[in-house]
Amino acid sequence: MNPDALSAIRRDIAAAMESAADFVERPTGDQYQGAAGDGAVIATVGIGGQLLDVRITPQARRSVDNLTLGEHVRDAIRAAEAEAEQARNALLGSLTIGGRSVAEILADPGAAMPGTVRPRWQR
Repeated sequence: MNPDALSAIRRDIAAAMESAADFVERPTGDQYQGAAGDGAVIATVGIGGQLLDVRITPQARRSVDNLTLGEHVRDAIRAAEAEAEQARNALLGSLTIGGRSVAEILADPGAAMPGTVRPRWQR
């Protein structure tokens, strides 16, 4: 591998790791919400997908059967997780290593980086 390309990749990796750490360590204000049942249930998750809160409206507790309420809780959590995943994917798409986005690298980790040659036994 070209020494200059290797140095560039090292710099890119260090910058990507720093950006990812900053992203994960954001204040708790960076939370993602999802709702279900016309707002009867609202779930909140952190950037890592950890469940932080589930709120069920008093009206939903009185008027929705338990099975449906459970489905609303599940759907609200999934919606919140999808919001958090979208934010993570946006970050990963903005970070590059060797001229490729981190999202692209994670999607196909076996692909060679530009300027590299895969050993014959890996082809």
